[in-house]
Amino acid sequence: VQAAADGEATVEISYFTSGLSWSADYVAIADPPEAKVDITGFVRVFNQSGEEYENAQVRLVVGTINLVEVVAELARRRYGVAVDKLSDERASELKRQVNAWFFGYMDMDVNARGFAEGAPVTLYAADLAMLGRPKEVAKDSLGEYFIYTIEGTETIPNGWSKRLRSFEGHKVPMRAQYRYRPAEYGDKLVRLFILTNNEESKLGKTPLPDGVARVYRGNGREGLAFLASQPLKYVPIGDKIELNLGPDPRVIHEWVRLRGWRDNFWFHRAGLNVYRHLDGRTRLEVDDQIAGWEDHARCAERIRNYSGRPIDVEIRRSFPGHAVFISRLPATQHDYNTVELTATCPPGRATELTYHLQTLEGTLAKQQNVTLQTGD
Repeated sequence: VQAAADGEATVEISYFTSGLSWSADYVAIADPPEAKVDITGFVRVFNQSGEEYENAQVRLVVGTINLVEVVAELARRRYGVAVDKLSDERASELKRQVNAWFFGYMDMDVNARGFAEGAPVTLYAADLAMLGRPKEVAKDSLGEYFIYTIEGTETIPNGWSKRLRSFEGHKVPMRAQYRYRPAEYGDKLVRLFILTNNEESKLGKTPLPDGVARVYRGNGREGLAFLASQPLKYVPIGDKIELNLGPDPRVIHEWVRLRGWRDNFWFHRAGLNVYRHLDGRTRLEVDDQIAGWEDHARCAERIRNYSGRPIDVEIRRSFPGHAVFISRLPATQHDYNTVELTATCPPGRATELTYHLQTLEGTLAKQQNVTLQTGD
C-alpha cells in the first residue's frame, strides 16, 4: 500500500480464493388434489478454504463466470451500485435506504458511504437475529448473470456450511401429467408435476440455479408423503419446471399390436427363361423378386388408470422409415419421425388409443419420415 501522506485510512482488499462454493436445493410440497404446490428454495454456502470468515457479506453469482473483469465488477457492487460511481448525494440516499431496510426498528446511524466502500458493520447478525425472521436474499441482474446478496452478514468457519432460505412460493399453480418419452425417460410412463418460473406463478423474477429438488405431497392430516428427489437443471425466467416423480404403480401403460398384415406387393422381373423339350413341350421359368410392399399394423396404447382421478397423458412414439400414421385421435407431429398423442384417461378403467400404422418398404419407400392422416 502506497500513500502520499501519513494517516489512518480504510483499505479494501479484493482477492480470489479457492474452497468457497455454494449449491441450491428446493423443497416442493403438493396439496392432496395435486393442483397447487408450496415451493421453497435454499442456498447452502460451503467453506473449505482453510480460512475463517467472520461477519462477512455473502454474495452468490448465478451463472458461469468467464471473465475476471466481470468478477471484479461483482465484487465492487453493493445492491446494484458500483462503488466508484457513488456520489455524496447517492451515498446519503443509500444511507437512508440501509437504515430503513436493516435498522428501521431502532434509531441507529450508519455511515452509508463507509458501508458502501466495505467498512465493517458488526451488528448485522446479532440485531437481525432479534427480528425472529429468515434473512432475505436480494437478487439483482448484471448482464447475463444474477447476483444473490444475503441480508446482513454471516460467519462461516472453515469446514462448515450454512443453509439460507432463498425464496418461498405459496400455492403455486401446477398440473400433473403422465408422459411416455423413451428418449428422455426410458421405456416407461412417468408422472410429472409441471409449473412455471414466473411472477404469475408466484415464483419471483430470477432464474433458478441448478440444484436438487425434493418433492412431497400433503396427506390432509398434517403429514407428508415423500414422492421423489431429482436434480433440477437451471430454469430461466418464464421456463417450465418439470419435477419427474417416476413411474406410478397405479397407472399401467402398454403398447399392444392388435393385428398385422402385408399387401400391395410389387415384383422385379430379373429374367425369363424358356425351355423346350425334344417332344415339343416348353416350360417357362420367371425369375421374379419382391421389390416393394406395405406393412400394416393395428396398434393401441392401452392405459389402465387406478389412481382414483382423471389423468392427462402424453405419448410420443417414433416410427422409422416411410410411415403413415392413420387415426382419428388428436395427434400432432413432434418431429420428422415422432408422433405425439394426448388424452385424458378416466379413473377405474382402461383407455385404448388406437391407430393404424402403414409402413412403405422396398422401392415404395420414398422418404424417411412419418406423415399424419385422418382415418381408420
